[in-house]
Amino acid sequence: MPAKTKRPTQEEMKARIARFKDLKSTKAQHGANKGIPPEVLEIITAKTTYNIMSPLHLGGQLSPTPPVVGGDAGVFRLGIVTCPPGNGAGLHVHWKTHETFMALTGKWEMIWGDKGEEKVVIEPFDLMAVPPGVTRTFKNISDADAHMLVIIQGKVGEFDDVGRVPETAEKVAAKFGPEMVEKLISLGWQFTLEANAPLDAT
Repeated sequence: MPAKTKRPTQEEMKARIARFKDLKSTKAQHGANKGIPPEVLEIITAKTTYNIMSPLHLGGQLSPTPPVVGGDAGVFRLGIVTCPPGNGAGLHVHWKTHETFMALTGKWEMIWGDKGEEKVVIEPFDLMAVPPGVTRTFKNISDADAHMLVIIQGKVGEFDDVGRVPETAEKVAAKFGPEMVEKLISLGWQFTLEANAPLDAT
Protein backbone atom coordinates (compact mmCIF):
# COMPACT_ATOMS: atom_id res chain seq x y z
CA MET A 1 0.00 0.00 0.00
CA PRO A 2 1.52 3.38 -1.00
CA ALA A 3 2.21 6.01 1.67
CA LYS A 4 -0.65 8.44 2.14
CA THR A 5 -0.15 12.11 2.92
CA LYS A 6 -2.33 14.05 5.36
CA ARG A 7 -4.51 17.06 4.69
CA PRO A 8 -5.52 18.74 7.96
CA THR A 9 -8.63 20.88 7.96
CA GLN A 10 -8.46 24.65 8.37
CA GLU A 11 -9.63 24.18 11.97
CA GLU A 12 -6.97 21.55 12.71
CA MET A 13 -4.22 23.80 11.35
CA LYS A 14 -5.28 26.71 13.59
CA ALA A 15 -3.60 24.94 16.51
CA ARG A 16 -0.32 24.94 14.57
CA ILE A 17 -0.25 28.68 13.74
CA ALA A 18 0.96 31.35 16.18
CA ARG A 19 -0.19 34.86 15.23
CA PHE A 20 2.28 37.36 16.64
CA LYS A 21 -0.50 39.88 17.40
CA ASP A 22 -2.23 37.31 19.64
CA LEU A 23 0.80 36.17 21.66
CA LYS A 24 0.92 36.65 25.42
CA SER A 25 4.25 37.33 27.08
CA THR A 26 5.58 34.44 29.14
CA LYS A 27 6.24 36.94 31.94
CA ALA A 28 2.58 37.96 31.98
CA GLN A 29 1.58 34.31 32.26
CA HIS A 30 4.29 33.39 34.74
CA GLY A 31 3.81 36.26 37.17
CA ALA A 32 0.07 36.85 36.93
CA ASN A 33 -0.99 34.43 39.67
CA LYS A 34 2.21 34.54 41.72
CA GLY A 35 2.41 38.21 42.64
CA ILE A 36 5.56 38.93 40.63
CA PRO A 37 5.35 42.30 38.81
CA PRO A 38 6.52 42.23 35.17
CA GLU A 39 9.12 44.89 36.06
CA VAL A 40 10.86 42.40 38.38
CA LEU A 41 11.07 39.79 35.65
CA GLU A 42 12.46 42.42 33.23
CA ILE A 43 15.59 42.56 35.35
CA ILE A 44 16.05 38.80 34.97
CA THR A 45 14.86 38.27 31.38
CA ALA A 46 14.15 40.36 28.29
CA LYS A 47 11.31 42.86 28.57
CA THR A 48 9.00 40.68 26.50
CA THR A 49 9.53 36.97 25.87
CA TYR A 50 7.13 34.80 23.91
CA ASN A 51 7.20 31.01 24.01
CA ILE A 52 5.78 30.37 20.54
CA MET A 53 6.24 26.61 20.16
CA SER A 54 7.33 23.88 22.57
CA PRO A 55 6.11 20.54 23.89
CA LEU A 56 3.56 20.70 26.71
CA HIS A 57 4.91 20.57 30.28
CA LEU A 58 8.46 21.22 29.14
CA GLY A 59 9.75 22.67 32.41
CA GLY A 60 11.68 25.84 32.97
CA GLN A 61 10.51 29.14 34.44
CA LEU A 62 9.42 30.58 31.09
CA SER A 63 7.75 27.57 29.45
CA PRO A 64 4.02 28.09 29.93
CA THR A 65 1.57 26.43 27.56
CA PRO A 66 2.57 27.70 24.10
CA PRO A 67 0.19 28.70 21.30
CA VAL A 68 1.68 25.93 19.13
CA VAL A 69 2.41 22.58 20.80
CA GLY A 70 5.34 21.05 18.95
CA GLY A 71 9.07 20.66 18.92
CA ASP A 72 8.82 17.12 20.28
CA ALA A 73 11.21 15.84 17.62
CA GLY A 74 14.37 17.15 19.05
CA VAL A 75 13.36 18.77 21.51
CA PHE A 76 13.37 22.54 21.15
CA ARG A 77 11.52 25.61 22.37
CA LEU A 78 11.17 28.45 19.88
CA GLY A 79 10.47 31.97 21.06
CA ILE A 80 10.84 35.66 20.28
CA VAL A 81 12.17 38.30 22.65
CA THR A 82 11.31 41.98 22.24
CA CYS A 83 13.44 44.57 24.00
CA PRO A 84 13.37 48.37 24.04
CA PRO A 85 16.71 50.16 23.62
CA GLY A 86 19.19 49.15 26.32
CA ASN A 87 17.10 46.21 27.57
CA GLY A 88 18.13 42.57 27.69
CA ALA A 89 18.42 39.58 29.97
CA GLY A 90 20.59 39.22 33.07
CA LEU A 91 23.79 37.18 32.70
CA HIS A 92 22.92 33.50 32.93
CA VAL A 93 24.17 30.05 31.97
CA HIS A 94 22.38 27.05 30.45
CA TRP A 95 24.17 23.97 31.75
CA LYS A 96 22.63 21.34 29.47
CA THR A 97 20.51 23.09 26.83
CA HIS A 98 21.78 24.81 23.68
CA GLU A 99 20.54 28.37 23.04
CA THR A 100 20.56 29.86 19.54
CA PHE A 101 19.79 33.50 18.73
CA MET A 102 18.83 35.11 15.42
CA ALA A 103 18.35 38.86 15.18
CA LEU A 104 15.11 39.68 13.38
CA THR A 105 15.23 43.47 13.71
CA GLY A 106 17.65 45.98 15.23
CA LYS A 107 21.19 45.49 16.49
CA TRP A 108 22.00 43.22 19.42
CA GLU A 109 25.08 43.10 21.60
CA MET A 110 25.70 39.45 22.40
CA ILE A 111 27.73 39.11 25.59
CA TRP A 112 29.41 36.11 27.18
CA GLY A 113 31.79 35.23 30.00
CA ASP A 114 30.99 35.06 33.73
CA LYS A 115 31.47 38.84 33.99
CA GLY A 116 30.38 39.65 30.44
CA GLU A 117 33.97 40.00 29.23
CA GLU A 118 33.30 39.12 25.58
CA LYS A 119 31.00 40.94 23.14
CA VAL A 120 29.94 40.85 19.52
CA VAL A 121 27.17 42.65 17.61
CA ILE A 122 24.64 40.80 15.46
CA GLU A 123 22.21 42.38 13.00
CA PRO A 124 19.06 41.11 11.24
CA PHE A 125 19.32 37.47 10.22
CA ASP A 126 22.72 37.01 11.85
CA LEU A 127 22.68 33.91 14.04
CA MET A 128 24.67 33.02 17.15
CA ALA A 129 24.57 29.54 18.72
CA VAL A 130 25.73 29.35 22.34
CA PRO A 131 26.75 25.93 23.66
CA PRO A 132 25.94 24.69 27.17
CA GLY A 133 28.10 25.91 30.04
CA VAL A 134 28.71 29.41 28.63
CA THR A 135 27.46 32.40 30.64
CA ARG A 136 25.64 34.71 28.24
CA THR A 137 23.25 37.59 27.81
CA PHE A 138 22.06 40.00 25.13
CA LYS A 139 21.13 43.66 24.89
CA ASN A 140 19.27 45.70 22.29
CA ILE A 141 21.67 48.45 21.20
CA SER A 142 19.27 49.92 18.61
CA ASP A 143 17.33 53.15 19.04
CA ALA A 144 13.93 51.37 18.85
CA ASP A 145 12.28 48.15 20.04
CA ALA A 146 13.95 45.12 18.45
CA HIS A 147 12.98 41.47 18.04
CA MET A 148 15.14 38.35 18.25
CA LEU A 149 14.33 34.70 17.61
CA VAL A 150 15.49 32.35 20.39
CA ILE A 151 15.66 28.55 20.08
CA ILE A 152 16.56 26.39 23.08
CA GLN A 153 17.34 22.72 22.40
CA GLY A 154 17.79 19.84 24.80
CA LYS A 155 16.13 16.83 26.36
CA VAL A 156 12.64 17.25 27.83
CA GLY A 157 13.79 17.06 31.45
CA GLU A 158 16.72 19.48 31.00
CA PHE A 159 15.01 22.84 30.52
CA ASP A 160 15.33 23.87 34.19
CA ASP A 161 19.11 24.07 33.82
CA VAL A 162 19.65 27.83 34.20
CA GLY A 163 21.98 29.51 36.69
CA ARG A 164 22.01 33.31 37.06
CA VAL A 165 24.62 35.71 38.41
CA PRO A 166 23.99 37.10 41.94
CA GLU A 167 24.16 40.64 40.54
CA THR A 168 20.74 40.08 38.98
CA ALA A 169 19.23 39.42 42.42
CA GLU A 170 21.02 42.54 43.69
CA LYS A 171 19.36 44.64 40.96
CA VAL A 172 15.95 43.24 41.88
CA ALA A 173 16.57 43.89 45.59
CA ALA A 174 17.75 47.46 44.96
CA LYS A 175 14.58 48.32 43.07
CA PHE A 176 11.94 46.12 44.75
CA GLY A 177 13.43 45.13 48.11
CA PRO A 178 15.05 41.90 49.36
CA GLU A 179 11.64 40.34 50.04
CA MET A 180 11.02 40.24 46.27
CA VAL A 181 14.25 38.24 45.81
CA GLU A 182 13.12 35.85 48.57
CA LYS A 183 9.78 35.45 46.81
CA LEU A 184 11.48 34.70 43.48
CA ILE A 185 13.71 32.11 45.14
CA SER A 186 10.66 30.49 46.79
CA LEU A 187 9.15 30.18 43.30
CA GLY A 188 12.22 28.40 41.92
CA TRP A 189 14.34 31.22 40.49
CA GLN A 190 18.04 30.69 41.18
CA PHE A 191 20.68 33.43 41.52
CA THR A 192 24.00 31.60 41.46
CA LEU A 193 25.78 30.44 38.33
CA GLU A 194 26.21 27.03 39.97
CA ALA A 195 22.44 26.58 40.36
CA ASN A 196 21.13 23.59 38.41
CA ALA A 197 24.65 22.64 37.28
CA PRO A 198 25.25 18.94 36.64
CA LEU A 199 27.64 17.33 39.13
CA ASP A 200 30.39 16.95 36.54
CA ALA A 201 30.29 20.69 35.65
CA THR A 202 31.58 21.97 39.00
